[in-house]
Amino acid sequence: MSVDQETVDRIACELFEAKRDVRTVPYVSPRLPEGDLDAAYAISAEFAALRERELGVRRVGRKVGLTNPLVQRRVGIDEPDYGVIHDDMVHASGVRLALSRYNRLLIEAEVAFVLKSDVLEATREAVEAAIGYVTPAFEVVDFRYGGPVGQIVDTIADNAGCSGVVLGEERHPYGEVDLTEVEMVITGGGAEITRGVGSNVLGDPVNAVIWLAGTAIRTGEPLRAGEVLLSGSIGHIEPWPADVECVASITGLGRVVATADSKG
Repeated sequence: MSVDQETVDRIACELFEAKRDVRTVPYVSPRLPEGDLDAAYAISAEFAALRERELGVRRVGRKVGLTNPLVQRRVGIDEPDYGVIHDDMVHASGVRLALSRYNRLLIEAEVAFVLKSDVLEATREAVEAAIGYVTPAFEVVDFRYGGPVGQIVDTIADNAGCSGVVLGEERHPYGEVDLTEVEMVITGGGAEITRGVGSNVLGDPVNAVIWLAGTAIRTGEPLRAGEVLLSGSIGHIEPWPADVECVASITGLGRVVATADSKG
């Protein structure tokens, strides 16, 4: 990392206050050396730590993003990114999300994995043995920037855009459904928003969890029992339409439902 701790702390504080107050801040990228992912992750980690210290929240999961190779090439990287899920960010299916709590809410759907044991080895065998169940999920995506997402360091610093998760209605044992072949569709008020297939996510959504397991071990924060892990968007990320029930259905796994409430 080529920036000092003071810069990391200052930018993390900006992002924390912007999330708390529901406002935007200038992009991070002009203040960092080009492509300095280590600095961006250091900011993200301090952003999460600030939330834990100031709000009393605790980490209950993690998300993986940029799992689609086409999107990776667009932003100029060759691996996914990741962020933290805190307990105040987790919602049950059927939730009404108050739009007033977000700058510019975006919707995406994916497979969520919930662990029954710690993952201390980044192998397929160890990861698959640790999975308790899978369920459909919405990721609640929001950024602290006023315009488009920006560069990859902007995304990473801002917790990879993760502002919440809505967990599905059904729980299925891992292996019951071939996740490479599942079909996902999101509708809002009955109109289709986006669709995709499970293989869009690194060929198989569990590959995102394996990547995350290795990254978590290298950074000294291995995946723990009970954590919720978001594996990455199966379809496109789109604006979340207001005041209509949005439903994401994944074949064999059921559905997840949420509404963005403009009056909330």
